[in-house]
Amino acid sequence: MSCALTALPTELVLYIFTFLPAKDLTKCRQVCQRFKNIVDGLARSDALWREHCKNDFGSVYKIARQKARTGLLWYHIYRSLSLWPKLDQAREIRDEFASASSVNDEIKNFEILREGIIGVHKRGAIVYYDIETLENSKRCAITGDYLRYTENQDTMVILSYHLQLYIIRKVIQNPRFETNVTFDNVKTFLLIDRDVYFVNLNDEIYVCHLEDGNLSSRFIKRTEDGVMCLGFTDKLHVLTFERNIYTVNGDNFVYTCSLGATSNLLHQLQKFNFLERLDWRIYFQWMYVFNHTVPEGPLRDIVTVRAYGDVYFVGSNWGVLRIYYAPYSSGEFDLFNAQPIKQYNFMERYDCPVLSMCPIIQVDVLEAEDGHTVIVAMPKKIAVLTFAHSFKRTASVAMLPYTDIQKVKVLKIKE
Repeated sequence: MSCALTALPTELVLYIFTFLPAKDLTKCRQVCQRFKNIVDGLARSDALWREHCKNDFGSVYKIARQKARTGLLWYHIYRSLSLWPKLDQAREIRDEFASASSVNDEIKNFEILREGIIGVHKRGAIVYYDIETLENSKRCAITGDYLRYTENQDTMVILSYHLQLYIIRKVIQNPRFETNVTFDNVKTFLLIDRDVYFVNLNDEIYVCHLEDGNLSSRFIKRTEDGVMCLGFTDKLHVLTFERNIYTVNGDNFVYTCSLGATSNLLHQLQKFNFLERLDWRIYFQWMYVFNHTVPEGPLRDIVTVRAYGDVYFVGSNWGVLRIYYAPYSSGEFDLFNAQPIKQYNFMERYDCPVLSMCPIIQVDVLEAEDGHTVIVAMPKKIAVLTFAHSFKRTASVAMLPYTDIQKVKVLKIKE
């Protein structure tokens, strides 16, 4: 096949390569120097590599793009996502910032925003830092003691200790649109793109569509057995304290399943995306009730689980962070019988004062070119783990001579 392709003009070879899966492009790149240069030239086609990311990393590619370091192409995103199975071979650098020197500095959570900014929710304020320098950003802090905070490019959502939910538009597309709204007696919420789902003290579930001009809420359903947490895949899912799972399908509130003694509890929770917002104390109570084997060591004291495609970050109450890749058994999620590819202990003996606990309260990821940055939040500080994979490079993508990608676009238009 390579002999026949060798005789074709570059633009036709390039056109043929645009129909190949990403893994086959990698093989073609190894055939000869000409094919290598042509495949490398395709790196500048963002539309092509976005499609490859969607096909091969459908559960995480949008999040990876939103939180990637500035300037990355979709080609870089694809390469970085492909490198997670080789995390144990990467070079590693550790750093930390936002150290808590007083009670008001105690960290509750953080949000990675665009333009290289990270918002850190402390007890006394929401403070913004520059991701590259780990120094305070020029963006002004928001003073106040809040129960929960989250933020994306367009919206900020804050839950106060008085259970008032504040939804604030950061971008006003129409001057007649409401800039903010407040809902009372809210106990939990979930921000998904342009929708905020929230639950009040009566276990009534509502949704606020952020694209609506008046930011009004729409009632979905009231559950009789109490809402434990919310999860979202392509639809909203609700886990109740009676271990029932419901799904919001359009205007319908549909019973999906129940967690029972014969269920693989972790697999069901992972399937409906409840892991990150789960109260793990209740989960282990369920395991005792069902006479399931409770794991020993750090997994017995889980505080948070962050799913990132096939990568899972598991943080314990004692400062131990474990990173797993594809912890599956017979096609089901099986964290307790898997081995981590990385493990860290952030509860150092020299902490002053010595802490009795050091819970890992949140983990998130930024993709870089051929590497990853893992950000780990604890009440006392935020740790930064930077992983870099080394490859022999002959030329930068920006220096490649091929401009035939434009010809490919013309050919496709003619079709």
